[in-house]
Amino acid sequence: MQKPDPMIPCKPGAEDIEAMENRLVWLDMLYKFEKRDDPAHAKHGLYTGLHRKHYSTFPGTDEN
Repeated sequence: MQKPDPMIPCKPGAEDIEAMENRLVWLDMLYKFEKRDDPAHAKHGLYTGLHRKHYSTFPGTDEN
């Protein structure tokens, strides 16, 4: 049986290593998408707010 969303953990807390790694990849992709990896960017080094800003950018995603 496969989980419906690979970023939703099926174990308590942060014990679901696969889901936590998937979240990390997702946030890193958004970080680079916004070009926050550029030292001249106003939010360089910050991952804050990336998911909330882009949750509807990609089809099949939702607010959670």
